[in-house]
Amino acid sequence: MYTSVVLVAVTSLLAHESLVPQRPAWLFDYSQAAQQGIARQRPLAVFIGSGDAGWEDISKEGALGKQAKEVLRSHYVCVYLDTNKEEGRRLAKAFSISTGTGLVLSDKTGKLQAFRHDGDLEPSELRAYLNRYADPDRVAVTTETREDLQPRPVRVAPPPVRYAPIGRSC
Repeated sequence: MYTSVVLVAVTSLLAHESLVPQRPAWLFDYSQAAQQGIARQRPLAVFIGSGDAGWEDISKEGALGKQAKEVLRSHYVCVYLDTNKEEGRRLAKAFSISTGTGLVLSDKTGKLQAFRHDGDLEPSELRAYLNRYADPDRVAVTTETREDLQPRPVRVAPPPVRYAPIGRSC
């Protein structure tokens, strides 16, 4: 009887696990994450925040969505820098994150920053950036920011004004 109860409990737990999307594996040591990124040929996703789950604060909704978690889990080595700790504050400053919340994405070599954002993001923006920089063939030439990627307004010059010659009526 006891064995049956344990078997049912384990089976239901496993079934439940398959329905719940796996969350990314968070590393808290930047050096270890960088080594793992190089070894796995994956870009780093460096989340900067404060508290036990401050990585959630990068999203304006206060939580990473299912799609963002899936992209992180399958394409990135995820590292969280807690600005409540000295090392987190030091690295946030080195990454030029001044608001206390930010995101830095590297290229697959882990040597170059591909993207940096200081502050939080709309969930759709976060997903778009994670997808954009997850591409293993993408080569980072410069660090892009949100402002670099925003569409620029197109200025259209007004048509020239034509004046009737003096002394003539229209």
